[in-house]
Parts: sequence; C-alpha cells; structure tokens
Amino acid sequence: MSLEGYKAFKKGLFNRYGVQFKEHQDYVVDLQGEDLKYGNNGNGFHFAKRLEDCLRYYNGFEEEIDIAKVVSLGDFKESFDDYYGYYDLYVTNHLYIDHVMTREEILNYIIGVNNFRVVRFIQGYKLTPLEITEILRKYPNDNCIIDAIKYYQYHDDTAYVKRYRQR
Repeated sequence: MSLEGYKAFKKGLFNRYGVQFKEHQDYVVDLQGEDLKYGNNGNGFHFAKRLEDCLRYYNGFEEEIDIAKVVSLGDFKESFDDYYGYYDLYVTNHLYIDHVMTREEILNYIIGVNNFRVVRFIQGYKLTPLEITEILRKYPNDNCIIDAIKYYQYHDDTAYVKRYRQR
C-alpha cells in the first residue's frame, strides 16, 4: 500500500545528514531485520501527511528549504506529537521523491486549507511580502492569521497581547 505526503529538505534536497536526494528517484532502507522506528533514533525516511507538518524538523526561517511531494512505497509507521500538536507523521523504509514544489505551488496549497493549518505554516516558513499579501487577500478578516503574520513574519511581539479596554 502506498501513502502520499510531504518531506522538507535543506535547499538542494539535502537531508540533515548531508545526503542529497533527487526528484523522481526512490530510496530504500535495509532494516536488517529490525522493526521500522520513528524519531531521532529512527531507521527510515520521515515525512508528513500535511505540508505544514513537514516543517516540524526544518526551520524555514533559519535556512532555505525545499518541500517535496513524496510517496511511501514500502512499510510505514505512523507517529504523532501531542505536546506540539503534530499528527500524521510517518516513517517508511521505501520513499519516492515525486516532485519538488515551487514556492507558488506551496502557497497555492496552503491558501486552500483551513485557517488553523495556515497559521501552522506561517509559524515555520519565511514568506515574501507578496506571499503575505496573497494570504491576507484570501483571509482578510481572520485575526488568527493576521496575528500569526505579525508575530512570526514581522516579529511584532505585541501581536498576541490581549487588547483591554477601559470601562
């Protein structure tokens, strides 16, 4: 059974260990009889079902990243992180790098999801002023998105300060 998702890489499709991947290639891990394991001590390829969740391990503010559409062609195991709210994270022993997304494709995808997911994306990906304008055009009155843009994109520490009024 196959499962589609998204995987983040350092620019140039490098993983955190310096191994370069290529678009339209598949990669297999020989588990040598071990069970598939997720996490820092895992033994497979990690990916996420939702694009914004693939930013869990790559900071799109501090480094340039690539985001690829991927397909698990082998065994996979699901994981989640309740504390930080990441769900549908996976590890697989056989990963196909289907397509490296352009920034335009990433933005079009994110504009089409619900506002909670847009906020999660804004928290982990450095947007250009034009991209911010496009998001605000789609969600002009959404205070959650507006505050997230102010705080995460413009570093406005007052974005989440409660607004009190005198009586």
